[in-house]
Amino acid sequence: MISSPNKALCFFVVASAAMLSLAVAQESCSCDSSLSCDSHQCYGVRVERGQPRPLIDAMGWVVGIPAKLLLWDRRAENHAVSRTTVDEVAGYLQHRGLHDTVVRVNQYAPVDEWRRLVANKDVGAGWRYTVGSAKWLQYTLLPGRLFGSDEYNPYTNSLYLYSDVPTLGLAEAAYAKDVREQSHPGTYATVQTLPIVAMWHETKATGEVLQYVSLHGSSEQIADIRHDLYARYGIAVAGEMSRVLPDGSGAFEVLAAASGHGLAAYENQSK
Repeated sequence: MISSPNKALCFFVVASAAMLSLAVAQESCSCDSSLSCDSHQCYGVRVERGQPRPLIDAMGWVVGIPAKLLLWDRRAENHAVSRTTVDEVAGYLQHRGLHDTVVRVNQYAPVDEWRRLVANKDVGAGWRYTVGSAKWLQYTLLPGRLFGSDEYNPYTNSLYLYSDVPTLGLAEAAYAKDVREQSHPGTYATVQTLPIVAMWHETKATGEVLQYVSLHGSSEQIADIRHDLYARYGIAVAGEMSRVLPDGSGAFEVLAAASGHGLAAYENQSK
């Protein structure tokens, strides 16, 4: 028996997905388009941006309030990604040779994502049509444009950006590099979804971003990068802990994010 609140939630999710399907499906601009997008700074990387939808994006902004508070950054999940952020993420992908990774900027494109899932031969068909299909279904029914955070999908080789925080996008791009370097990327990515194991790639991505920005620079100050990166890492740790020891209160996330900010403040003062 489904309770009334759960019925309302289910209705909201389905209605939201239907609304997005009608409103933004396949509306995008890419690097070779004449529309106003990031075509002049794509670095050879395919970038697609969803069309502005003020109501939907406002709803997404509200849903992203917890992330804004935990990261203490109002740009997190603000669904208004600037060219500067796209520029940095695309520049990283180009520098690391990830030219076949598509960057979807605040875009909902389930049909194109299914095509990429089918075409991504780097991942075995067994993984693509099981775990990858489940991931695609999640993307379709729970659109990132409303509910999601910045994320790399290894089964479609797509990077989704919803925050105007370069550090968050770089961390996901670093995970893309990690996956693409594996001899069996599908197996690696699937194993990384297991509880606690995911911290392996989160740790590698955090170190990779710090190393990259120290060598190549960023539009962000290193102090701000540490705050966003360490708080993000803390939230990831809390998420894995919650999978093993379900809490439901969000206390793990608050404490872990605060610890990340504390570590960042300590390092910023000592360096």
